[in-house]
Amino acid sequence: MFEQDILLEKLGVSSTNKITERLFNFAYIPPAIIASIANQALPQKWGKDNYVLTKYLAASIIWGVEQNRYTVSDNQFYVTAGHLQTRYGTPIYLVFANNKKTEAEQPYYLVTAGTQISAPQLPIAPEIPSSPEIPKGAEIIMMHDHILEDNAERVNLASTPRIAQMCAISGAIQWSLNRNLQLPYWYWNRMSYLVPLYLQSREDITAAPDLVAPVQINRDSLLVRTVLQPYMPYANARIAVSRHDQLPHWLLDAWDEHSDQIPEELD
Repeated sequence: MFEQDILLEKLGVSSTNKITERLFNFAYIPPAIIASIANQALPQKWGKDNYVLTKYLAASIIWGVEQNRYTVSDNQFYVTAGHLQTRYGTPIYLVFANNKKTEAEQPYYLVTAGTQISAPQLPIAPEIPSSPEIPKGAEIIMMHDHILEDNAERVNLASTPRIAQMCAISGAIQWSLNRNLQLPYWYWNRMSYLVPLYLQSREDITAAPDLVAPVQINRDSLLVRTVLQPYMPYANARIAVSRHDQLPHWLLDAWDEHSDQIPEELD
């Protein structure tokens, strides 16, 4: 009833950044259960309407199915809520069943979430995929129109010639990579990196950077599609670690200050 190929078919196309939409097409997720997971898990800021948690769960559920780290009974299947645990270190589990409770079109329904579930066998947490190795000497390719025109207010280098702006960003990326300051980062259903950009001062690499750049690793190049304010990529960075305290302090501090905001372009 819950064979892996069937679940994968119901999850739909993987080449999308609309991961929460993919989850909501797969299963009806009652908001009250999302709220209960937030209350059960180690305290952390999940953002407005728990949107970071929802995105985190979407990635974790998909990985659980793809990696065959779910278990089944006659009428339900079970996955972990990623690597989320309670204050006492107990994993949180999710229970799904065929959707017979609502008139919605989703094939499945999230029945409950908790630490004690009636499952013949408990599932194990999925592995967080590793980010690819960064090729040495790779060229940095920037979508400069989007970075320097569409989001010029972020870069704040308008008085600098265009080529100098590009060199400043490229140089800041390389400087951080040389010091291994990059973070694992989820984007477009693949792991990549988030690189802090220190454009004004490099005296304290633990301080918040001026900007951050999601960097996609290609075979012989590094693709930079955009640059972001430090708080903006929190949701995707949270997906890439098992605990929020594994993220750098500057990212946690920036997120704490802006956690009531949802950067829609990253959703």
